[in-house]
Amino acid sequence: MSTVLSRALLFVLLGTATPTSAGEALGGIVLQAMRDELARSVEKLHMARMERPYFLAYRIDQSQGVTATARFGALTRSRQGKQRTLAVEVRVGDPNLDNGNFLPTRPGDSILHTIPLPLDDDYQELRRQLWLATDAAYKHALEVLAKKRAALQNRTREEVPDFTAEEPATVFAKGVAAAPDADAVAALARDLSRVFKDMPDIQDSRVTAAADVRQTYYVNSEGSAFVQAQPSAAVLALAKTQASDGTVLQDFETFYTRRWEHLPSGAELARQVRSMGATLAARREAEFVDRYNGPVLFEGQAAAELFAQVLAPRLLAARVPIGETSRMDSYIATLRNPFEDKIGARVLPRFLDVRDEPTATEYQGSRLLGGYLVDDDGVLAAPTAVVENGILKTLLASRNPVAGMTASTGNRRDGRVLPSNLLVTTERGLSDEELRDEFAALVRERGNDFGIVVRRLGSPTAKLHNTGFSSGGSGQISVERLVRAYRVYPDGREELIRKAELSGVSEATFKEIVAASDSSTVHTSPWASGAFWFLYASAQYGSSMGDGRVSYVVPDLLFEEVTVRKPAGNVPRLPVAGHPFFE
Repeated sequence: MSTVLSRALLFVLLGTATPTSAGEALGGIVLQAMRDELARSVEKLHMARMERPYFLAYRIDQSQGVTATARFGALTRSRQGKQRTLAVEVRVGDPNLDNGNFLPTRPGDSILHTIPLPLDDDYQELRRQLWLATDAAYKHALEVLAKKRAALQNRTREEVPDFTAEEPATVFAKGVAAAPDADAVAALARDLSRVFKDMPDIQDSRVTAAADVRQTYYVNSEGSAFVQAQPSAAVLALAKTQASDGTVLQDFETFYTRRWEHLPSGAELARQVRSMGATLAARREAEFVDRYNGPVLFEGQAAAELFAQVLAPRLLAARVPIGETSRMDSYIATLRNPFEDKIGARVLPRFLDVRDEPTATEYQGSRLLGGYLVDDDGVLAAPTAVVENGILKTLLASRNPVAGMTASTGNRRDGRVLPSNLLVTTERGLSDEELRDEFAALVRERGNDFGIVVRRLGSPTAKLHNTGFSSGGSGQISVERLVRAYRVYPDGREELIRKAELSGVSEATFKEIVAASDSSTVHTSPWASGAFWFLYASAQYGSSMGDGRVSYVVPDLLFEEVTVRKPAGNVPRLPVAGHPFFE
C-alpha cells in the first residue's frame, strides 16, 4: 500500500484532514484559548535573572467513554464518563541541554505538568487554567534544570542533544462517531460472561467491554497545531482454572477495533470465547513437557506475541535519563537499550524486513489500529524502514534523541516512544505445507520424538492470575509463559501441553529464525511497559495518557533451537468445596 493511499484511508478512518484555514474552526473555543494563552506566554513568561523558555506546548485530551465488566452473567462494574486533561510542556535552557531527560529523586518531576480541565467550553476559564498550569510548569522547569546542571558538575555526559529540531506541522481532523450507548456495552459484557455458565471446569472468568472517543488539541511555540480524534472499542474475555495437581491455567480472547460497530457479531464473539474456554478446560488433563530443546514453530497470534514481547521493545530509541545521584545512574545504565549500538548490524535473518507504518489502515483486508496522522510532538506520521534484509537501519524515535539519531521518526504517543503498525515481511516465505515440512525435517535431524508448535503466549495485560514470566530482569526482556502449545509427532498427531515456559529467549534468538511463512497474522495489543519504559516515560512525560495499542503483522516463525520447560515453583491448593452453581 502506498504512503499516499494509506494516509488518505487514515483520514477517512480518523477524520477528514482539512487545510489550516478551514480546519482551525474544528478546534473551536478550546483551540482558540490555547493559541491565545500560548502567544501571551511566549511573550511574557520570564522571571528576573532566569532563562526564558525556548519551547512551549499545550496538549488537551478530551475523552468520552463507556466501560462495563461482567462475571458469570452479572454486571460487576459499569462506568460512563467524560474527562478533559491539560498537559503543559515547558523547556528551558537550550536544545543541547534542557530540563528534559532527567530523573530526579523526587517522584513526579516529569517534563509535563498535567491537570484536569473543566468540561465546559468556557474561554475565560480555559485561559485561567492554562495560565496557572504554565506558570507552575515554568517554575518547575527552572528547578529541574538547576538540579540537572548540579548533577552533571562532577560527571561526564554523552554529547547528545536533549531535543531535536523538526518542521512544524498543522493537521485538523473531524468526523468521528460518538461512543455507543452504555446499555449496549453492558449487555454485551453480560451476554459474553454467561458463556461460562456452561463450563463447570472454569473457576473464574471476567469479560470487559469498552468504547471510547478521544479528541486531542495541540499547539506549540514552533507553530505546530493539530486537532486529532481517535475512537476505539475493545472486548477482553479472561478465564482461569486449575488442574488436579493445583496448577493454575488461564487463557484469554481480545478483540480491538476503531469503532464499536466494527466488532464481530455477538454470536461470533460468544463462539470464540466458548472455544477459548473449551481449550482451557482441556489443558487440565494435558501432560507437561519436562524439558525440550529443538525446533519450535510459532504460528499465528503466538508469532506476533513473541515479536511484540521480545524484539519490538528493542526497536525504540527510548532515551535513558540522567539520574540525580550517581547511584541512580548506575542502575539506570543497566536499562539502556543495547540496540542503540547495533545500527548497521544484523538483528534478524537476511530474509526478514521490519517497517513501522503509522499511515496504514489495513493489511490484506485486516484492520490496523496503531495508526495516526501526527504524533504527540506534532511531528507528521510517516513510514520508517527499521530493519532491511535483517540489518537494523534505525530505531523509532521521538524528539528526545539517542546517540546516532538526529531526528524524530514521529513515534511519540500516549506519553512514550511507541511503534504504530509494525510489519514484518519476507520475500522468501514458505507455504503452510512447506513450512511444516521444514519443521518436520529439523525435528528428524535433531533426533527428537516430537516438535513443539506454539499458537498463543500469555499476555502481560490480559490475566486473572499473575503466573509470572519466563525470563527477565534489570534491563532484560520478559517473555510470558506459553498458553497454547502442542507436541507435534511425525505422523501429524498433536497433543496439547498443560503449561510451559520458554528458557533463554532474547532478542539474539531472532537471528536464528530459519524460515517464515508467506502469509501473516494481524494482531493488536496494548503496549506493556517494563521497568525501563516506566522510568523513561516517568522522567519525560509523567503518566501515560492511553494504552498505546500497536498492531503487528507477523508471519509464522520457525526457530531451529529453542528450550521449552515445565514452569518451576509451588502451586496453590484446589478450592476446598466445588463451584456452587454446578453443584
